[in-house]
Amino acid sequence: MNTKPDDVTLALWLEDELEGDEFARVEAWAATQPDQLAAREETRRWRKQASALLPREEEPPYADFFNSRIRSAITANQTVMPQPREKRAWWRAAWFMPATAAAGMALAFWMGTRAAAPEPMTVAAATPVIYTPYNEVQAKYYSGNNGSSTVIVLDGVSAIPDTLDFHDTASVSPGSEIDSTASNSDGTPAAVTQ
Repeated sequence: MNTKPDDVTLALWLEDELEGDEFARVEAWAATQPDQLAAREETRRWRKQASALLPREEEPPYADFFNSRIRSAITANQTVMPQPREKRAWWRAAWFMPATAAAGMALAFWMGTRAAAPEPMTVAAATPVIYTPYNEVQAKYYSGNNGSSTVIVLDGVSAIPDTLDFHDTASVSPGSEIDSTASNSDGTPAAVTQ
């Protein structure tokens, strides 16, 4: 095996959990990787030390004894909560909230009458911004007479083949020859005269 195994397979190999052909392939790869062999030996040494120090299983304490200790700790830590007095705060009185709301509305109305009238907004002439998602595509914008038409010429886009059928996706009503697009030899739109 010349390629490094994936992380899951390598982790299984380090834990000595691979078998069969997969184990043989990883062993062949690891033979050329001294750092991986050292990591596996370190894992084996750590596992041996942990198993010597930790017991294999341990009996839990008796459930009744355990539950009675918890119950006694809970009752020892419980304190009597004082009952809150039914006292109504002055600001929650029935007259205070509506009076405050009315005063706020009156203040807002008064401040609105004192505000200066906004200056009229000037609108700049709308010039189109042409965006192309690819840097190699150049777009040029041409506006017709009286803003009646717009032509955008894209340079750097492959031509649409004549065999492509747009009948199902677009509907163009047959019109006069004047509705067709014409271009000059340099690619700019030709002037259409009537």
